[in-house]
Amino acid sequence: MSVDVNELVKSIAAEVLKQLKPEAARDCVLVMAEHDCLVAEKVRNSLGDGYDYCFFGEKTPCTEFSRYIVPSLCVCEMSDLAVGKAHGRIMTEVLRQLLLGRAVEVLEFGYEAYSQTAPGPLYALYEAHEKTLAGFGLKRFQRPMPESLKFRENLITEKVIGRAAEQGVKELVVLPEARITPLAAEAAKELNINISKTL
Repeated sequence: MSVDVNELVKSIAAEVLKQLKPEAARDCVLVMAEHDCLVAEKVRNSLGDGYDYCFFGEKTPCTEFSRYIVPSLCVCEMSDLAVGKAHGRIMTEVLRQLLLGRAVEVLEFGYEAYSQTAPGPLYALYEAHEKTLAGFGLKRFQRPMPESLKFRENLITEKVIGRAAEQGVKELVVLPEARITPLAAEAAKELNINISKTL
């Protein structure tokens, strides 16, 4: 077996150049929590691997952050922030970012864990706090929704179209044998959702 030396040199040189070429810089996310493996996994599962993650208080090579993420916001922190107060280093930094006009995203609001046990007016108070905080720029994290959605049921109703629209779907891919009700077809037309059948 003979090896073409010139081709071997070209292959090695190409691989070396590829490894020397700097990777494209990724956006940095500041996680407004101390570094913890479970928190890191929760954040990465929510946002994906397309970011460089930095945790509050760590030295970081990032000079600017594209997103600010609060993994969990407890009821006490919500109450304080809703009236413009903050306790502790992390919540003080959250408030500072809001005052600077930056959006802060929350993965989980702690009051929701009490939905089955909290008295109605108390639960409503925290729902109101969430709306107030959204006005300040502190909002619930929204996973990006796909523009196309596959639906494997045989009957497509107006309700199915409505749920697809709520998710931001622009195309609903259905089974070839699926039946589409007249109301569903009308709703899809009004909501600019294309219904296509798979082959």
